[in-house]
Amino acid sequence: MKRRAQCCCGDVTIEVLDEPRQYGMCHCNNCKQRTGSAFGLSSYFKENDVRFISGQPSCYPLVNPHDNADQKRYFCGKCGSTVYWYVSTLPDLIGVAGGCFTEKPLEKPTYSVAHENKYSWVMVPYSVKKKP
Repeated sequence: MKRRAQCCCGDVTIEVLDEPRQYGMCHCNNCKQRTGSAFGLSSYFKENDVRFISGQPSCYPLVNPHDNADQKRYFCGKCGSTVYWYVSTLPDLIGVAGGCFTEKPLEKPTYSVAHENKYSWVMVPYSVKKKP
């Protein structure tokens, strides 16, 4: 299924041509800070399944302390929304912020990581695999 992910202002847009290879929610502090929310929705696609449509995203590199992995995060320079990223531990995949798919949202995530950091009021469906 073809889907578009875009930032809040619509300047940075990408298109994915297939379903994600991985799709989950993360409760680590890094994802909470990236999204400004209680958790992050992270979907990962094969590089060949992602097409860049519009915009000139800005990038910031960092080391994620939870995973000890290098990341390059791409965000809109106008509105600040993180749209996609690369993680050194997943070299053949591109991460896309799950909340950026607003026209055709992704289905329910299949896993929940850093679950020990989950806010007590966040409800995760029983069918979603929980990983510490």
